[in-house]
Amino acid sequence: MLYILAGPTASGKSDYALAFAIQHACEILSCDASAFYKRMDIGTAKPSKAQQACVPHWGIDLVYPSEYFSIKNYFTYAQRCVSEIFSRNHNVLVVGGSGFYLKSFLTPVVDEHEDNPSVMREINRWEKQMGVDFILKKLKTLNPLGLPNSLDICNLRKVKKALLRCLTTGLPLHALHKNFERMQTPFAHIPKYTTYIMWPLELLKLRVRKRTKCMLLAGLIEEVRFLLENNYLLENTPTALTIGYRETIRFLTQTRQSKQDLYTLEEQIVHNTCQLIKKQNTWFRHQLQFDAYLYY
Repeated sequence: MLYILAGPTASGKSDYALAFAIQHACEILSCDASAFYKRMDIGTAKPSKAQQACVPHWGIDLVYPSEYFSIKNYFTYAQRCVSEIFSRNHNVLVVGGSGFYLKSFLTPVVDEHEDNPSVMREINRWEKQMGVDFILKKLKTLNPLGLPNSLDICNLRKVKKALLRCLTTGLPLHALHKNFERMQTPFAHIPKYTTYIMWPLELLKLRVRKRTKCMLLAGLIEEVRFLLENNYLLENTPTALTIGYRETIRFLTQTRQSKQDLYTLEEQIVHNTCQLIKKQNTWFRHQLQFDAYLYY
């Protein structure tokens, strides 16, 4: 059986997953994008070493924060993990709040084409030297039949991603979309059961505040300082923009760090985490259907 446990940040997925895994002979496969990165421990709220010792955990500490790791990289890794876990006659419990990665277990989200990091670097160079309008113009040139209505041309990240796909594959977006529709459902032969953890928003906010305080006391600032000094966190990379890390990076770049600045740091992390939770709940509500909901 392939169990899937989803829920927003700070909803207690790790604790629930551990108890469930012990009861149902599962090994846990993390589906939290921030947990993939080594040395990003405190700010990502990874399962503790004690928790990982109780039940085998996969999908944690796969690459360094400065390394490229895509959804396709993860999907390939997940396929291997699921196969190995089933070979041991154990069930798989996929746990996480990264919706797009979770969706990869239920419906196609990646095709057979590999993204090329060097092409993305070239796109970023174009953006800096020739501006955003050039990126969109280039994309339109490669799509003479027009851009799909589903593409938000005001979202630069999505426009750059679309351009990356066209340049990497040599195909226009409509052809990529047709190819994608013909893909098979992932893990189609495996029975699945999905659960979503629900909390009243006000209680979840209290949990976020408590968790943020614990992270700061546990040494979040020192962790981020170490990552910066050793070039693990690089400017404008996805890992450097992760909530908890991006706010702490701004805090550390200030000339002086006062108690007031520390209070502001905590408030920023809490606020941004709560905003993320709203987005997560909305995304899951519209993108996936669950077999069960666990209410607190």
